[in-house]
Amino acid sequence: MPSLEDIYSAALAPFTAPFAPERLLADAEAATGLADWGGERWAEGRFRERLALLCDDLENTARLTELGRSRAHSRLYVLLASRLRQVEAHSRIGAGQPIAAPLVGTGMPRAGTTFLHGLLAQDAASLSATAAQAAIPVPLPGAGEIDEADRIDLYQRILTFQGFTAPDVTAVHPYAAGVPEECVFMQEAACGMPLGAFYHTPKFSALSASAAGVADSYAWQKGMMETLQSRQPGQRWLLKAPSHIITMDALIAILPDARIFLNHRDPGKVIPSVGSLYMKLYGLASNDAVDPRKLGQDLLANWSHILSALDAWRGANPHVPIVDVHYKQLIADPIGEAERLYSAFGLDLGADTKAAMEAHLKVDHHGKGPSRGYSLEDFGITENDIEERFGDYIDRHGIAREKRV
Repeated sequence: MPSLEDIYSAALAPFTAPFAPERLLADAEAATGLADWGGERWAEGRFRERLALLCDDLENTARLTELGRSRAHSRLYVLLASRLRQVEAHSRIGAGQPIAAPLVGTGMPRAGTTFLHGLLAQDAASLSATAAQAAIPVPLPGAGEIDEADRIDLYQRILTFQGFTAPDVTAVHPYAAGVPEECVFMQEAACGMPLGAFYHTPKFSALSASAAGVADSYAWQKGMMETLQSRQPGQRWLLKAPSHIITMDALIAILPDARIFLNHRDPGKVIPSVGSLYMKLYGLASNDAVDPRKLGQDLLANWSHILSALDAWRGANPHVPIVDVHYKQLIADPIGEAERLYSAFGLDLGADTKAAMEAHLKVDHHGKGPSRGYSLEDFGITENDIEERFGDYIDRHGIAREKRV
């Protein structure tokens, strides 16, 4: 029986070959000793179609550097090996216990969603998947327990190999194996939309953002949650991903009783911050994949459409409980906002949880970290562009306008 280290060793090795789908699938099968990619139950046909298009884009569009090729292969290899292991694990547990009334954070990216998620995760009654848990399912088929520290250590080394733990990257987003991560990490082995954030893969991104691609990603996430909670029963899920506001119907389809909290922040601060994050992530694999000024215009168009569609969705679905969270209030009084959220959802923020949150805030300063070097001008955007595209949204939700540079 291979060890975790053996199974994932290829994710820590240089890679110079072409991205050939069948070869990649065969490598994962050889390392895991598994060959079931999910069949109809896990939409294997569409998964293979997306994988083939992703490989084609990586070869022909992403403009990968030599190091970027190895980093992209590492991420793709983990995805494939873990898909095989998740299919096997889920077949043994079935659907298991239902996922009841999870707390789900979303909203514009760069609006404090990660900060708030980390704060709420201090509640011992909440269950969140760490990056390592989402990326590397356990236990091994036929094996006993795997030490959690071993899994975290392995995935931390993989993240480092992929470039995610570099200080200039963690200053933008705190990637780490042992901390709660976004739902998109649990969706990744569906070979879906989240991967488009790391590489310039336009054809793959378009296919993965289709209705079928999104549905496959959410069905896979639910399966991951079922596997994870089978080993940690009795807890309430705490989830988070900004991308949920793009796919609310898909979210509610798998989690119909979700209790959603939605972060707001001045888009004049958010848009260049999102652009900065994308440029940093793309830069891990390519030196010149994206023109920042074109990216700026794309972000303006995409996010103004997303926010308009979100408000329309909320108007059409008033039965879905959503609590709005404003960035300025969150940063000024994090625990006060947590108490307000809990109260709105009929939950009790006990003294032990509050104390854990206070201790967490002493070491997690991401919400109040030093300002980073990006501006509207870096992406060819003016304040007039922000007001034209987002002024109505800002006023409708009472969002505080921040100093824009």
